[in-house]
Amino acid sequence: MGNIRIFLIDDHQVVREGLRRMLELETDIQVIGEANNAREALTQLDLLNPEIILVDIKMPDVNGIELTRQIKAKHPTSSIIMLTLYDEYLAEAIEAGAVGYLLKDVKREELVKAIRAVHQGLSPLNLSLSRTQLAELAIPPNNKNQNRLTERELSILRMIAEGITTKEIANQLFLSQASVKRSVRVIFDKMEVRNRSEAVSEAHKKNII
Repeated sequence: MGNIRIFLIDDHQVVREGLRRMLELETDIQVIGEANNAREALTQLDLLNPEIILVDIKMPDVNGIELTRQIKAKHPTSSIIMLTLYDEYLAEAIEAGAVGYLLKDVKREELVKAIRAVHQGLSPLNLSLSRTQLAELAIPPNNKNQNRLTERELSILRMIAEGITTKEIANQLFLSQASVKRSVRVIFDKMEVRNRSEAVSEAHKKNII
């Protein structure tokens, strides 16, 4: 039987079934379990201890980014590949501990190749991800334009202007509250302001939002 032990986490049964059928065509891959939510996943992972876990991002209880953090905290040797419809969460996924990031339109051959790469210790990224996103990750922080807000930071700033709380921002952007707080601090530093009201006022003056 296959020597690469895989676990699937996705809230859509059709997706899980499709992935299982696809992967079990390979003689070196074995799907040992699946779950449709975070609680079920964490319970099974304690028992099964898979080598590689495929995780969706948008799920109804705990999103895939936060679930990745929880899994890595309990199972640090497991390798997590995000498999999602959305390309905008790459940085957050890597920060949370994912070693791979693939879009769901990936071809079977590419998915299998990525799984084998992770099994060998590599970190695959989907080729359809934008070059801009990959370049942003590759630039050291001290080489970036410190005064320019990223698209994610602009989104957070707009939400701040609308009076949305940190918790609500985290839920909407599929981030942890700690990540949102870090982003807010970066926004304040870049805009040279001390609090939310000053940030919103400065943003309106500069027509940023």
